[in-house]
Amino acid sequence: MPSSAVDEKKRVLLNVPYKIHSESKLFIVLLAAVVMLPSLSIDSCLASLPNIGFLLHAQPAATASILSLFMAGFAVGQIIFGPLCDRLGRRPALLIGCVVFTIAAFGCAIAPSILILVFCRFLQGIGAAAGPVISFAIVRDLFVGTEARKRFAYVGAVAMMAPIVAPTLGGFISSRAGWRAVFYFLAAGGILLGLVIVLSLEESIVRRDKQALFLSNLRKNYWRVISDQACRTYVIVGGLSFGGLFAYVSGSAFVFIEIFKLDQRMFGTLFALNALGIALGALTTGRLTGISAKRMISAGLALGLSTSGMLVLLTVVHALTPLSAMPFLMLNTFSMGLSSPNIVHGTMEPVPEIAGVASSLFGSVRMIAGSISAEVVAIWYNGTPIAMAGAMLLFAASALGCWLLCARFLPQERYTAPRRRPENSLANHS
Repeated sequence: MPSSAVDEKKRVLLNVPYKIHSESKLFIVLLAAVVMLPSLSIDSCLASLPNIGFLLHAQPAATASILSLFMAGFAVGQIIFGPLCDRLGRRPALLIGCVVFTIAAFGCAIAPSILILVFCRFLQGIGAAAGPVISFAIVRDLFVGTEARKRFAYVGAVAMMAPIVAPTLGGFISSRAGWRAVFYFLAAGGILLGLVIVLSLEESIVRRDKQALFLSNLRKNYWRVISDQACRTYVIVGGLSFGGLFAYVSGSAFVFIEIFKLDQRMFGTLFALNALGIALGALTTGRLTGISAKRMISAGLALGLSTSGMLVLLTVVHALTPLSAMPFLMLNTFSMGLSSPNIVHGTMEPVPEIAGVASSLFGSVRMIAGSISAEVVAIWYNGTPIAMAGAMLLFAASALGCWLLCARFLPQERYTAPRRRPENSLANHS
């Protein structure tokens, strides 16, 4: 029996020549490709950051803004594309995001200064935001309960191919053709993804919400998400846990390339193994749907805190090396894979009729936390790994502390939704 929430005949569909069915594995791959946009944009240029700073005569703090301004744009974009996809539909909003992303990537490629580069990165972040927020909303449109948890996990696992291959690929492109070629590559990827969406992706919502962009309606919908205890808890915990992950992402190039003198190929391999940890964690979540989301989140956050603590300890006793850091970094990213799909599902499950708004708020808070985390690492950076490890520990401890304080007040039914959504669950769209 299919687990689609609504009969396909009732959907507001646009004719596409090569439809990808929502029950197929290829559909998971397509959604994962959409989710990959921000990850590709970040990870493909990580190895080039020191070189970009040198060639554009920028200080390390300004170079770090290449990441933090992208994250800030990503946060703004999520706020925009959540209501926009509820109003226009998932498919048109996704195409708009691809256009903005592609134009901004071209701007980055031809930027003559660090100031123009970070401005274009901000715009690129806005365009990239369409990917995750709309992809998660599509899953919530089509699936519910255990089936939704599985899809969130599998989309996340496949999307982890981006951080696995992007640093190596970005390093290869940069070493052969210069750092600007990396952004030309991203622009080409945006064009290709837009073509696939035009040819293969149908609309997933029953009716577009004509009032989604009205200011009064925006306030009402965002307040509904914020005022819901479960949504609020998951949004905050998700943001804090992502801040810990992004402390590693933003600081890893300086730690392993500048401090430990790894070449770009070795750095790409190290980063790929850590991304594999997230993918394995997400796959584990997809397989263990019989275990409550609450327990999976608790286990993931506790593992993240303990591994971050070990990295700080190794740094303090001057025992941190690429080899000694590797097992703890892999376990740390594995913990993110365990908790993240369950946190995403918990955020959107209570409010299916405004899935776009819930997804956008969740993503925005995560990106704000990531941007703050990157700035913390840049400010604390003193030529040692303590800035990266310390920021990871700070955000991991905050995430677990918030979860332990709030989780016991969450209603149990948030974790035990039915396999299929009732036929009228999306009927509130008008």
